[in-house]
Amino acid sequence: MKILDKIYSASSSIFLKFFIFLQFSLFLRLLLKFLGANPETPIVNIIYKGSDILISPFNLIFDDIYLWGLLIEISTISAMIGYALVMFVIIKLLRLYHKEY
Repeated sequence: MKILDKIYSASSSIFLKFFIFLQFSLFLRLLLKFLGANPETPIVNIIYKGSDILISPFNLIFDDIYLWGLLIEISTISAMIGYALVMFVIIKLLRLYHKEY
């Protein structure tokens, strides 16, 4: 059972690190869009292009909102919630196969 514990621990750690990176990149995009960052700046352009792939499944769910002239990208918020739900399901499935004695 030691091997299964190690597999569970390693897979949980990998999924958690990936999820944190994914959520951080989406939050960074949300913040940059909200603050009106220049998309032609190289680092901002890289962040936008990298996160475009992540939010593409959520792009047409809701329209974006402008609040006091600031953009709130609802598709990015939807992606953050959607990926959090997927991560929750993955962790629950991993725990299903991990039994503590």
